[in-house]
Amino acid sequence: MLLRNAKIIDQSGPNHGKTLDVRINDGLIIELGEDLKAKNGEEVKDLPGLHLSPGFVDLGAYLGDPGHEEREDIASLRAAAAAGGYTSVAVLPNTDPVRQSVADVVYLLRQNGDHPTDLVPLVALSKNLEGKDMIEMLELNDAGALIFTDGPKRRVSGSLLKRTLEYSKVRDLVVMVSPYDETLVPDGQIHEGEVSTSLGLRGIPSMSESIPLKEALDILEYTGGIMYVHLLSTAAGVAEVKRAKALGMDVFATVSAHHLQFTAEELSGFDSCFKMLPPLRDEADRIALIEGLKDGTIDVIVSNHVARHGEEKDLEFAYADFGALGIQTAFRQALSALKGHLSLAEIVSKFSAHPTLLLGSDPLHLRAGAPANLTLFTPDGESEFTAVELKGKTNNSPLIGKILPGAILGVVNNGKAYWNN
Repeated sequence: MLLRNAKIIDQSGPNHGKTLDVRINDGLIIELGEDLKAKNGEEVKDLPGLHLSPGFVDLGAYLGDPGHEEREDIASLRAAAAAGGYTSVAVLPNTDPVRQSVADVVYLLRQNGDHPTDLVPLVALSKNLEGKDMIEMLELNDAGALIFTDGPKRRVSGSLLKRTLEYSKVRDLVVMVSPYDETLVPDGQIHEGEVSTSLGLRGIPSMSESIPLKEALDILEYTGGIMYVHLLSTAAGVAEVKRAKALGMDVFATVSAHHLQFTAEELSGFDSCFKMLPPLRDEADRIALIEGLKDGTIDVIVSNHVARHGEEKDLEFAYADFGALGIQTAFRQALSALKGHLSLAEIVSKFSAHPTLLLGSDPLHLRAGAPANLTLFTPDGESEFTAVELKGKTNNSPLIGKILPGAILGVVNNGKAYWNN
């Protein structure tokens, strides 16, 4: 394949900012240059506004396989992820049964190689996600697991967190926490504030994030180790992570594109597609999250992709499940929300280089001889996102009907290509 006139967005790479032709063969970048001559039988792509970056990586998406394939299976998640520009997706362990055995890890890893989007197993931090007993971290690491988490809406006891952090240091394994204390918000529906009061819905206060986060970081300071704070949503949470980084702790943080674009105001119409965890917060929180990205407190932008079918969403609001689709739209949401705050190269690095590092690999750079693990996109133009574009099994996307900038054109990885439209 020969890609014509591709603007390279690879912030620390040798070709960043250049517009070049890129030749790909047998899963590798063979050659980059100006006006390369097409070879016999070579597929040539000359796409208007083409920008080329290392492949996007998502952390913490939901996969229904095993147990809830009616929501999302491997094929549907990969289709949605490729359409969103992702070549790797790290999936949560909250399957049924829970992903917590060597066989579970091996099963998922064996699915990779025949599709441009690879799946990376995140593994349970505690047995059955109950927050009490440790799992066999070293055995699971031997099988290919690096990051251990009980995922969102799971309270891990302080004693378990302390033990796992101490144990993780044997091999520099990673503990990922999503700070949320459900005991502080029984039956909470949306962020506690003016909107929850006006709608008569029980609120979820910011302290449900900041209190467990402070405890987790205090334990990290005591034990050492590596911690990922997944899905920050509040100004208070940003401040806690910033404090921890200033003290020299090995702590890294993610934020969802939804929380960069939307606030609790979106819930005024009782649209359950905006009902998610952590909840959408106030405008002041949204701005604090953007500032956290700008100053490096927050390292990665994620999709917080949670598929839920109609029987779980098309209910009276209080009974509707939490969760929203996001993997097809996250990058375009970020382009919209971060315009004037971060450069295009900085946004791309939050989707590619930074999450690649968090998965334990060196970032790829677009140079001759490198793997062709690529996202093709354009930041130009805008269009309405429609339900027809959804690639998964469900339609619980809060973006349907929204105007978004840019477009994902395709992805290339594992010697395979996917093209949008």
